Amino acid sequence: MSKVSIEIMEPKGKLLDPGREGLSNPRLDTLKGKTIALMAIHVDSLVMLGSILFFDILEEKLKARYEGLQVYRCLSFGSPASVVNADEIASRCDAWVEGVKEAITQGKRDVGVFMERAGRPGVSICSEVLLRSKQELQDLNGMPAVRLATVPAVDYCAAKRDRALMEKVVDAVFDDIVEALTKPLTEEEKRSYIKEYDYSNKTFTGGTYHEAYEKFLDYCAANALTDGLPVVPPTPENVAWMMTGTTYDRDRVIGYMYPKRGVATVEKIAECAVMAGAKPEWLPVIIGIIDVITDPNFNQFHIVNEILPMIFISGPIVKELGINNTTGYLAPGYRINSTIGRAVLLCMISIGWRDMTVYASPGGPGQPAAYCNYLIPENQDESPWITWAEHCGFGPEESIITACELNGTSSVAGECMSNTSFEDRLNAITSRFARKGGTYGFSEVADNPRYMIVLHPTLARQLADHGFTRETFVQYLYDKNVVDYERMTEEEREQLIRDLEDELAMGGSMSRMRALTPEDVKPGLHLEPFHTNDQVLVMVSGSGAGNSVMYSAMTGSSAPHAEDVKEPRPWMSKVIRGAALTRYGR
Repeated sequence: MSKVSIEIMEPKGKLLDPGREGLSNPRLDTLKGKTIALMAIHVDSLVMLGSILFFDILEEKLKARYEGLQVYRCLSFGSPASVVNADEIASRCDAWVEGVKEAITQGKRDVGVFMERAGRPGVSICSEVLLRSKQELQDLNGMPAVRLATVPAVDYCAAKRDRALMEKVVDAVFDDIVEALTKPLTEEEKRSYIKEYDYSNKTFTGGTYHEAYEKFLDYCAANALTDGLPVVPPTPENVAWMMTGTTYDRDRVIGYMYPKRGVATVEKIAECAVMAGAKPEWLPVIIGIIDVITDPNFNQFHIVNEILPMIFISGPIVKELGINNTTGYLAPGYRINSTIGRAVLLCMISIGWRDMTVYASPGGPGQPAAYCNYLIPENQDESPWITWAEHCGFGPEESIITACELNGTSSVAGECMSNTSFEDRLNAITSRFARKGGTYGFSEVADNPRYMIVLHPTLARQLADHGFTRETFVQYLYDKNVVDYERMTEEEREQLIRDLEDELAMGGSMSRMRALTPEDVKPGLHLEPFHTNDQVLVMVSGSGAGNSVMYSAMTGSSAPHAEDVKEPRPWMSKVIRGAALTRYGR
């Protein structure tokens, strides 16, 4: 009986650094008389209340059981904006306990790994739903054997403001913490090794094509190579066909992909493009997106660990390829839009080792938009202004990719086919930056918020008809929403005081930013929706009868506060290059 075989090229990316380090610090023989550092989880300037309460109770129980035990309280440095001070903490303690990581996205550095390398043994604590996420983070940092203790997620989260409940949580994990600090290391924990994977071509054989194809899909699922949907086999023939879309060499390295730092060669990207169902003409756009997000000055880890990327395409290649930039540009139904976005996700999954059962939404429900990501193609035909690419200083025949991370989405303007006036639409979008509306207040907790406004063509045309340029529109949004004592009239100051008094009477500030009090209304008061105009991107996309949408990020992926960014810039933008089958993008 004849057999059918499918040979594929392995899409998994080779790791930049496959070395893994074992533990070497001896555990403590006793906790009596020792100093234990308790390191509370925090996100930027926001200390997690549950972590503080957990450690308050843990400190009491440790001191009650172990004579002479001292505690050194400090903050964890896992947050992206934190300064790593592992050596300083290590100089003040004999061992450490860090946590409690529950359902929050943090940076790509693992605190436990840094502390072990600083010469001190310890244990990290997380909720059980984040156990695999924490293990993967330790693996990324090259030391997967760092000890972990877990707490039940529901029990811990329900106890954050309830001491009696939290005491039960601490009691349940107390012995595990002590054992992690004192139990001698095993030979397996001390072992250093090279992380291995078979990168050779694979062949799947069956009595029919369907049987062979199902074996291929089972292999992809077992090795975390797909988004859960069926994929096209990246056979040598399919990949060779895909490579006709670019002039780049197969082994050209575009960048390194998180969460595991897999090497993104052009060939590997082509394999993922095949799996997503792309055409060769689209490959340069996909390569361009990978080039942007793997730039060393782009905070790539955030967009593979829960937060979605915002991907903007501007320039003549949008029209040449026929990327949908009108009605339903974010909806299913357009192969090119969906495939380009899906190919980017599959690159993250296969090349970057992003297991979607772990790196989807730590502790949360996940985001269906991750299947194809947010891909915003500019509608230049209907825009009253120059392209976003030209606004950024690129030439009229150059097409660019601009990317940022995404924290919030807000549909801001009514349907153009309704009776909504231009003034109402303008007020609707302006109010998103108001003190008591929308995403205002990001600038109070981060120095570099980013706002990405996608205008539907009718509103953009009306803005231009009223004399707005892209630049003056952004300035208008600032001027209308800045709270500046020196700029305000006496009537405006009095009105603000009355508003604040009303808010206090209702139980606190209604704004999302820090609470103001009537006493704050005095010389020197200055609060702003954003700090510089280049923190606001404005692009035109969609149809005339659509909605405008505002996307926001508390800290831009290429901003100074973004993790490991050494050369910050307003946006990460790069020109699409290497096209072989289109006029543009060459």
